[in-house]
Amino acid sequence: MEYLIIILCFLILLLLGLPVAFTLITVGAAILFIHMGGEVTSIQIPQVIYNALNSSLLVAIPSFILAGQIIIKSGIGSLAFKAADKWFGHLPGGLAIATIICCAFFSSLSGSSLATLLTFGYLASEEMIRMGYPKKFAYGLLAGTGTLGILIPPSTPMILYSAMTSQSASDLFIGATFPSLIIVVLFLTYVMFYARKLPRKEKAPMKERIQSLKEIVWIFLIPLVIVGGIYSGIFTVTESAGISCVVSIFLAVFVYRTVKWKELIDVLKAAATNTGMICLILGGAMLFGFSITLIELPQMIQTFFEDINLNKWAFLAVLSLLLIVLGMFMEVVSILMIVTPIMYPIMLSYGFDLVWFGIYLVILLEVAVITPPVGMNLFIMMQVSEKHKNKFDIIQMSKAALPYVVLMAVLVIILILFPGLVTWLPNIIET
Repeated sequence: MEYLIIILCFLILLLLGLPVAFTLITVGAAILFIHMGGEVTSIQIPQVIYNALNSSLLVAIPSFILAGQIIIKSGIGSLAFKAADKWFGHLPGGLAIATIICCAFFSSLSGSSLATLLTFGYLASEEMIRMGYPKKFAYGLLAGTGTLGILIPPSTPMILYSAMTSQSASDLFIGATFPSLIIVVLFLTYVMFYARKLPRKEKAPMKERIQSLKEIVWIFLIPLVIVGGIYSGIFTVTESAGISCVVSIFLAVFVYRTVKWKELIDVLKAAATNTGMICLILGGAMLFGFSITLIELPQMIQTFFEDINLNKWAFLAVLSLLLIVLGMFMEVVSILMIVTPIMYPIMLSYGFDLVWFGIYLVILLEVAVITPPVGMNLFIMMQVSEKHKNKFDIIQMSKAALPYVVLMAVLVIILILFPGLVTWLPNIIET
């Protein structure tokens, strides 16, 4: 009975808007206090939080965040978009294709949906609207493709999932390869069909196209370090994060010369703020996970589903619905931190591959950032629309992003039917 009251208090605290980190710490501490007593709890809490953060893997998070912040500051994104426009602008839906490719490529640099959308949200939508693309299509495209930063490695949610479940971050990154390619192809197929009658640009001369590639050739160093280093086994995820950070500084300061040394201080402050927030939530999540494991809450939930004869596929459907509902009210990291400690043991008992579950979870977190009323990407694009003096409200923006929610649902179904799309490549590389 006491635990039921605490869980209800947990939900109430979330609804009242208490920061998720403090909610997790408060509820976790309360459960430990009831289960173990005050004296033991006062010792256990700092130990659990310290152990959660005492991981070399977590060093990758501030490094990738810093690399993303530097790239945003450098303005490299505009060069990449111009190059993509030169190569694809003459195709049906050429600007939309260029936008998807740029968002996918930039996601492989930053591992952040926010960084991706802040880089291309205004730039790409302005160009599409100028060319006569419908505003609804342009804004929806950016909101949808901005989610790629969550799925395409180096994904911050994947690193956090790895830290919480002891799954290999490298396996998660490698396992995301085919799902990332599939969702990009789905997005490209949709926009090429939708935009086939929209205005096109004239085909750029080959000389201009090659010159545009020369201007951005240095940028390819970053994904080469991240993807190539991890896939080949030369670098760990943490090492590749550090090296990508150094490469980003080198490009921004010495090659493109768009960032001065003194400007790096502001970039470091922004990265430190984001990292501190994530680490605080992670510490609270690990305390929460430790406490619910002690009272066997995951086992209780599993027993409940078994008692009502719910098989693993029906359970997966229920979980998918739950994640979509949570995505309406919470941001990505918070959902990940709350759901993973509870559902991870249950998925293990149902026999799901835990790398596959991590990718499945991340895809549904993509949906969360374009789900009203608190979808982050929707709000960013609402601000962009206001700058264009075409202000969209949350309902209009949600409708604009709806096709991409459907395409992500298609991807989830594909991965359920063919789980080997996630598990095959990590297994091959390991052997």
